[in-house]
Amino acid sequence: MQAVFFTLVWMVCYWFCLPVYAVGDSPMVNLPKSTIEGAIDFHIHSSPDVIPRRLDDFEVAKLAASAKMKAVVLKNHFASTAARAVLVNKIVPEIEVFGGVVLNHSVGGINPDAVGAMHRIGGKYGKVVWLPTVDAEHHLQVFHKSGRGIKVAENGKVLPETAAVLKMVGKENLILETGHISSEEVMAVVGEANLLNIKNILITHAMADVPGLSLENMQTAAAAGAFLELAFVNDLMGENAADEGHKNWHQVSIKKMAAAIKLIGAEHFVLSTDLGRKPDPLPAEGYKLFVKKLRDEGISPHEIDLMMKHNPARLLGIENW
Repeated sequence: MQAVFFTLVWMVCYWFCLPVYAVGDSPMVNLPKSTIEGAIDFHIHSSPDVIPRRLDDFEVAKLAASAKMKAVVLKNHFASTAARAVLVNKIVPEIEVFGGVVLNHSVGGINPDAVGAMHRIGGKYGKVVWLPTVDAEHHLQVFHKSGRGIKVAENGKVLPETAAVLKMVGKENLILETGHISSEEVMAVVGEANLLNIKNILITHAMADVPGLSLENMQTAAAAGAFLELAFVNDLMGENAADEGHKNWHQVSIKKMAAAIKLIGAEHFVLSTDLGRKPDPLPAEGYKLFVKKLRDEGISPHEIDLMMKHNPARLLGIENW
């Protein structure tokens, strides 16, 4: 009888003394929400690459997915990332990964064929066309490097080969990024892109040494419909940079970025990290720090949501926002 009694007591406790969350709630409901949940990072460098990188494509995607981000864009100065993005989306379906092509010498420079191949291979994930970066004539001049520089415009007018690329960008509804060309070239490209009714334009790290846009340039570009990228890595640059390759760039402080946001309006900006070098923070962790520093400078949660979620989602054509 005693054994039967204890069995009955155990059964009562089992069924009626369970924690409240077992009825239907999760025991993890009180975990803090990721500060970058739903964010999009428009600028991450991963391996394989010519330059040593901290993470490979799959590691970038998994880290971003664990932070509950919505999407990332993989960038490489020397090769298309469109095919890589297709593969990563199959392996890490919890997040969308996009790629593109940078029009440097390794893909033939200002080469419409490279743009066409990138988009055909990548499909909806092959979205971004960057004008020259490390091979741009302006980049070589600013950083005192030798080499055969690429120009995309002269005397305020885009060159014929640039116009051909822009037409393809418009036809396929791709995203045009300006790369490391000069501010004068940026303004010429934005003007021509408007004439061609290109909807998706992003000025690559607008406040950095390359392209080195003035606040007036930025206001003009924004008024013409271009988005302005702010990259966290630019705050890590300068003589005290952890990465040797970033010591010859000038720092663009978060305070300066915040001032530009307040002047021009958050509706014109897109946040990114441009991270990937080994001494720098992991991209998702850097993004969280970026958001915190912007908040400390008086940028509101609504403004941050515009810049890290809605504006980049609009460029990428991601629905459900």
